[in-house]
Formats: sequence, C-alpha cells, structure tokens
Amino acid sequence: MLLPEPDDMCVLLVRTDYSGNSAWRAAVNAATAVYDIGDFERIGACLQLVEAPELAGLTPPDLVLLPRAGYLSHLAVADARTMTDLTILFVDLNEYNEQVGRTFRAVPQEVEPITANLALANMDFFEFADSADPDGIFRGF
Repeated sequence: MLLPEPDDMCVLLVRTDYSGNSAWRAAVNAATAVYDIGDFERIGACLQLVEAPELAGLTPPDLVLLPRAGYLSHLAVADARTMTDLTILFVDLNEYNEQVGRTFRAVPQEVEPITANLALANMDFFEFADSADPDGIFRGF
C-alpha cells in the first residue's frame, strides 16, 4: 500500500486494527474532538484517515517501510491498544534524524497540539517523545 500525502496541515491517522468499527469511530471522535483546555483556542486535530485491509496488524517497524506518495515525517496510528484506551500512537518517519521508528502514545486531549506543532514545524517529534511519561504516554507538558 502506498501511503498518501496528507492534506495541508493534516497528519495521516493509519488504522491498523479492524476488530470493531464502533471502537474505531470512538477513537477518531476522541482524537478529533475539541477540548477546552484554556491554553489557546482549539479547533480539533486535523487527521486524514487511512483505512485499508492490508494495513491490519502492521507494527511501527512495518509502517516505517511502507512506500509513500510524498515526504512524511511522522504518522498517527490507531492500533489495537487505541481501540481500548483511545491513546493514539505516533511514529517518527523523519529520515533526517537517527530516530526513525521511535514512538510514543498520546491521550486524545493532546493529539491536536501535537499534530498542529508538528505540522507547523514549531516543535520536533523528539520533544513530545522525550516528554512522555514512563509508560510512554504523552499527557501534556
């Protein structure tokens, strides 16, 4: 499968778990919801959904190897864990650093700030990954 180039200012959300459509819809709704945190005006994460049966069960190392229609520096992934706890997995694809394949998870409330800052190149992947809690989940700064 060829990963598409995302729309401007969007991040691909790749679905790798197909165990239930209601869990998938819940995960997408949670990740794109508008959360009133009070730090700035939020509009919801811009996620471009990628669904294809051949993506089922792919792991971060598998996703890193997928061909791409254009340059991608990172992916958001909805895997089996996402379908149970709603955390979104982020995978670093930036070939210009030495951390390709690095991952962290994020709670739904933090997906928008992550995707916005990465899309604007305001922050780098490692800044979020390095700030994740010991369990690998980013819950904010």
